[in-house]
Order: sequence, then C-alpha cells, then structure tokens
Amino acid sequence: MTAAQRHKKVNYWIKWPLLVCVILCSSLLLQGCWDEVNLQDVSYVSAIGIDYKEDHFEIYVQLIKFSLVAKTETLQPDPNPVWNGKASGDSILLALHDLTRAGHSILSLEHLKTVIVQERAMGKMTEILDGLNRQRTSRYTAFIYGTRTSIEKIFTTETFFDQSPLQSIMYMPGPLESQRSFIRPYLMQLAVQTLKEPAMVTTLPALTENDKYWSRKKQSIPIQFIDGIFVFNELRYLGYLKESDSTGMRWVNPEFKQFQLKADGPEGSSTVVVTSSKARIHTSFVEGKPVFMLKLSLTGNVAEMAGLIKEEDVTASVESQVKKQIEDTFHKGITKGMDLFELEHHLYRYYQTYWKEECKGKAWVPKPEQLKITAHFRLIHTGNFDLNTDT
Repeated sequence: MTAAQRHKKVNYWIKWPLLVCVILCSSLLLQGCWDEVNLQDVSYVSAIGIDYKEDHFEIYVQLIKFSLVAKTETLQPDPNPVWNGKASGDSILLALHDLTRAGHSILSLEHLKTVIVQERAMGKMTEILDGLNRQRTSRYTAFIYGTRTSIEKIFTTETFFDQSPLQSIMYMPGPLESQRSFIRPYLMQLAVQTLKEPAMVTTLPALTENDKYWSRKKQSIPIQFIDGIFVFNELRYLGYLKESDSTGMRWVNPEFKQFQLKADGPEGSSTVVVTSSKARIHTSFVEGKPVFMLKLSLTGNVAEMAGLIKEEDVTASVESQVKKQIEDTFHKGITKGMDLFELEHHLYRYYQTYWKEECKGKAWVPKPEQLKITAHFRLIHTGNFDLNTDT
C-alpha cells in the first residue's frame, strides 16, 4: 500500500465519525408529530362572553360542532347544535381553567370568532384584552361586542331556517350592515388599536336579543339585535347610547353601505336609498380655539314615491335629515362627556402643539359651537319615472 493510499484510508476513518455526528445532530432539528391532537379530543370555543360580578370574572363559552365551522350554510338536523358553559375566577384564564374541570376534552381558543363583554365588565377592559391576547392561541380576527343583557340569552337565540348558529349577527355581521348600516363591527385587531391610541374614541356595537320582530308557529323567536353603542375614550369606558340617540354615527361610518330615508316634499314623498356616505373634517382656529367643519358627501337613489315630488325637494330633505341626525348625536354625546366624532383625535394627529397644551390629560370635550356641518346629497338614479309626475 502506497503512502497516498494509507493517507486516504486514514482520512476516511476520521471523516466517517464526523459525518455520523452531523447526521445525528441534524435529526434533532427535524419536526415530528409528537404533539398531534385528534379533533375529537378538542372542544373549540367559538364565542366567549365576559361579565364581572362581586369582584370576580364570569365567563360564558359557546361550543359549536366542528363540522358546522366548515359548513355554515348547511341545514342542521340537530335542533340545538350548541353547548354553552359558564365558570368564574379571579381572571379570564383562571375562569376558563375552572371550566376545564367539567370539560371532558381540551378547551381551545384557536377558533375563537366572537367576544362579548357585558357592561359591568367594561371597566376591566385592560385585563380582558390581556387575558385574551397574551396567549399565542388567540387570534385578532375575532369580533368584539358589548351588551347590557344576559350573555346566556344571547347565546341561546335562534337562527332562520335551521341554519348553523354561525349564520347570526355575532358571528357574521356583514349581511346586516350591507343593507342597514349603523355602526361598523369591530375586529379584535381594530379594537386593540383604537383602545390604545391617544385621544381615540371606540364605539363597540351593543348586542342584545329581541323577540318582537319574528315568530314561528305563533311563537316569538328571540334573535340577535344591535340596539346601540358602547363608547370608550382610549381604555376609559364612557357609557352607552341607544341607536335613536346615535343615528348620526352611521353617516361617518367608514364602512357605510346602505340606509333608507323618507324624503318629504310639498306635494308628496319618496323613499330614498342612500348608498354612499363619505365624511371629511377640516379645522380652522378662531381666536385661538379650533372650529371643526364636518363635510359629508352622499349619493343614493329613489326606491319608491308617493304623490308628486321634485328632485331638489328630495335632495334638500335628505341633506336636512342627515345634518339634524349628526347634530343631535353630537349634542347627546357632549352631555355625556363623549367626543363621538373624534375631534380631539383630529387635533392629536394634525395639531400636536395645541393638543398637548389644551387637551392632553384633561378629558377634553368639544363645545357645541365648535362643530359645523354641511351635507351634500347627489341623486344618481330616480327610478323608471320622472319624480315630478304621477305616471
């Protein structure tokens, strides 16, 4: 054997153990299925309700068959495909941990779709957000609502045509907002952003149950219903406004889709469908005080007509109603210390120096004379007949 062959053989025996060590170390980095969990061993929480009583958190959870999560439009042979749980504790997660005593399976928040906060618990919003979002399983895509009614009643409302419980407002608010806009639904991500943004106002939809509209076999059907808003300035809870006191909020809703108004004229009336509403705020200073100009641009069409009415009468009536609704909402908010149209936040963003000197840390609320409103409505379609005829 030559010297070169002996050298090659020695290198082979040196490299072989090194190669084995490299392979073994690399195998330690490979992922396996050691933490695999079967679906039948997991109970996925689809909605969680949070209340606060006697210095303790009370939580309510709703479980839905996992098959319904994948197929929300399927008719259900089971008349009651949901399970509701209740527990209490010193914190959100301790209450949830208490519920696991009777869970019989793993309780998971990985598919949480909705959070409902009872008004009594709104002063604990910091603890609620921390408890829900600190753990990695939670998602920021869940809807968040407030309520003044029993969470148990909301969790036991019915759906139409025996559809999945996911076909309801608390899980799917889009269809309602698309035909009757009021207040935009808040995802957890948006709520966290606005609740922690300086001088920002957050208006959570107020969810309740209502049995006055629908019935089946002469029996009233309780359904989910939006009846107002809960108002926060940053994380500070300011109070509740029913829908009739906050109608002006719909016209500044950035996700406005549609709303119907009755337009009156000297000799007739019409139903107008407003299909677009865009709001802008401009600020000027008079004697060192800010004056805000809220300008609204609206478009819509005539859906029905009774009697004779001219286009200019329709336009004037819509503009007058929208302006009055905003003024009424603005004044109702002021009486409760609410800056509903986020005028302070406008100062924070564009006039920092003034905001730091006059508003920061002072619970600033605008004066009635500080808001001016203009509304411009453009009628884009009048239907099949002219407005000023009865043919």
